[in-house]
Amino acid sequence: MAQDSPLFSCPRCGAPARPNQRFCPNCGLSAEEAFPYLHGPAGQSLPPQFSPNTTGQPQGTPPSAAARSLARRPPRQRWLLAVPLVLVLLAALAYLAAGLSGLPVPGFRSSEQGTVTTRVLNTTVTYASARLTIQRVQQAQTFADDPQATSDGMLRIFLHEENPTNSQITYNLYQCSHLLVPGKGAQAPLLVTANGPLAPQASRNNVLDFAAPANVSLGQLALRLGTESEAQMDIPLTSNPDLSRYAPRNVKLHTELQYFGLNWTVSGATLTWSTAGQQAARGKIFLTLTLTVDNTLAQTAIPGSPYEYIRLQTENGGSIAPSYSRLPVAFAQGATNQSGTVTFLVPQKSQQFTLTMGQSGSGMQSASVSLRLTA
Repeated sequence: MAQDSPLFSCPRCGAPARPNQRFCPNCGLSAEEAFPYLHGPAGQSLPPQFSPNTTGQPQGTPPSAAARSLARRPPRQRWLLAVPLVLVLLAALAYLAAGLSGLPVPGFRSSEQGTVTTRVLNTTVTYASARLTIQRVQQAQTFADDPQATSDGMLRIFLHEENPTNSQITYNLYQCSHLLVPGKGAQAPLLVTANGPLAPQASRNNVLDFAAPANVSLGQLALRLGTESEAQMDIPLTSNPDLSRYAPRNVKLHTELQYFGLNWTVSGATLTWSTAGQQAARGKIFLTLTLTVDNTLAQTAIPGSPYEYIRLQTENGGSIAPSYSRLPVAFAQGATNQSGTVTFLVPQKSQQFTLTMGQSGSGMQSASVSLRLTA
């Protein structure tokens, strides 16, 4: 008698089962216990191994190779996201290659120098006792040989520096030189090719680069010399600018007085913006008085240090001690026309002073004389 073919498989172990069997011959699963396996949660379809097996193949058979390959395939969203990332990377590489090749790409400096406009000036001014000559200036969109240059406009100043004194002059051009640009104020240099002390009787050539919009004309620009604490000088970058206010001003005087038994004559005054390698303080100027002395005494006269007995009184009553002096401390018997100088730091706008000589406790009567510095 032919045996009935199994129509279903056990939903738990996959063993063949015949119709009307109440228990699985392999795992003993009852028909009631098999119900959840066959139907699953409401609204959810059962996996194939829990469905009735109409082919006779045991349930729980591993999926085919094609099904496994399909399961391992990346979701479509993954490669769709990778496409823009690859495009961005390619664009960045192209931008970098263009910049490195010298093409005019923002963020990269071209190795080729663009158009440069040059103007010869040869303007000379004295700053901190050094003679500074602005030989020429150049304007360009940028300077290819300056690693600090911007790409939206540059100005280059060719500066010749001389130290005519016998002492070292020290200043820092990064701090004491600025370019006055309309709408942008004072701009510090981006590059100074030579900086530091200037030896006695030495000279050097220098280059100063400033950021300045290319559409600003040279007539609108000026070089400012002097730090915030110094008397600043603004030099227009034009041909033959009027710099008379920065030039030394000499005033002839002939004022006499007597002190310490000596005959004193103030023979002249000189106003300068700098002396002895030092720029005047902000709002001030150096006033140097030249004095001559005659000693008619029968002995050497020793008035002492001018820093102790000479003062300059301002119109508002302020007392100013000498900043520098080259007056002798003693005058030999019979000396005539023995000269020297004494220098004071005075307000720029003051024109009227009183020179006083005297020292408390010296036993000598003090003396004074008025000085007017009008031309």
